[in-house]
Amino acid sequence: MMRILIATDAWRPQINGVVQTFGEIARAVPALGATLSFLSPEGLRSVALPTYPGIRLAVTGRRTIARRIAEEQPDAIHVATEGPIGHLVRDHC
Repeated sequence: MMRILIATDAWRPQINGVVQTFGEIARAVPALGATLSFLSPEGLRSVALPTYPGIRLAVTGRRTIARRIAEEQPDAIHVATEGPIGHLVRDHC
C-alpha cells in the first residue's frame, strides 16, 4: 500500500477550497489502495497571519519537520502550499 504525505499550511479550522479538497481526497484515497496523511499546522505552535487572523501559520523548525516525515515514512510527498510548512518540507526533500 502506497503511503502519501501531503504538506499543507492550509488546514482546519480554515474553510477554503484547499481544506475542502483535501478532505474529499482523504475520503477517496483508501479505495484506491493508498494511505494519506497530512503534515499541517495541527499540533504545531502557530501564530495568526497579521492581515488575516483566520489563517494560522506554523512556527516550527527543520528538525520537527524531519521528525514528522520520518514518523510517517511516506513513499511520496506532495507539497500543497508555499507557506512555512511547505517551504520546510521542500527543503527537507
